Amino acid sequence: MIRAGLVLALSVVVATAGWSVWAAESEGLSGTVGAEAVLLPGFSSGVWLDLSWNVNPWVFGALTHLVLFPGFTASWTGTVAYSLGPVDLGGTLAMDVYPLDLVGLDLLARAGLIDWTRDDDAASVEASFLCEVLPALAGTLSLDADASYGRFTAWGDLDLGVPGFGVTVLAGAEICVLDLDLDDGQLTGDLGARATVVPTFDAQFWFDVSFELGAFEVTADTEFDLTPFGLAEQRIQITIRFDGVSVYAWGGFDGAGDVTAGIGGCYDFP
Repeated sequence: MIRAGLVLALSVVVATAGWSVWAAESEGLSGTVGAEAVLLPGFSSGVWLDLSWNVNPWVFGALTHLVLFPGFTASWTGTVAYSLGPVDLGGTLAMDVYPLDLVGLDLLARAGLIDWTRDDDAASVEASFLCEVLPALAGTLSLDADASYGRFTAWGDLDLGVPGFGVTVLAGAEICVLDLDLDDGQLTGDLGARATVVPTFDAQFWFDVSFELGAFEVTADTEFDLTPFGLAEQRIQITIRFDGVSVYAWGGFDGAGDVTAGIGGCYDFP
């Protein structure tokens, strides 16, 4: 049974790679291949191949993910999108290759209502309808708004479930409090907050710092829960980039004091 699953999973990888070779003959193909290992609190590892093929006005995507340890699993997600000016139509099919199972099928229609920009300022409003066909028929009507002014950004989302008509309201804001240009590098800091207002109030805020120097980058992300107040997560990541290859390692801990750590790498092409 395991051997059959391995053959099926490898067949999906080979087929996806073959499709990428064929698609590479035309412009618009891009992707990422990577591997990651979680070292703490427990060991696990996996690899993935994420492909995107842009053939205007179509965009096709395929994500293949293999978990190698502690138990072998394989999953595949395919996406397709078609643009009609301010209107986008698309669909997503997600399945577990091993063990074989159909995870979900979604259809999406989205329309841009407002799209305004001036220098560094911008504002946009879009409406969308997400239809979940599988595993159960359901839908969500959404109205999303974003605005940015200088270093300040704010957003809000209104979601209406169909057919239950459950309402969810989200809001958030972020401001850049540090933006320092260095020789061959940059030091930035962002302070932000987000909240679920309806149906129940839940809020978080964060402070993220990033230091870049040539191919070297260090990021420190700190997040707090406000309801109730307490540390949610502290994470520090070191990344080295060269010729499309990124190698990274991270470590951190959550509010309960549990330590997390891991290493990984990826290659972006073309």
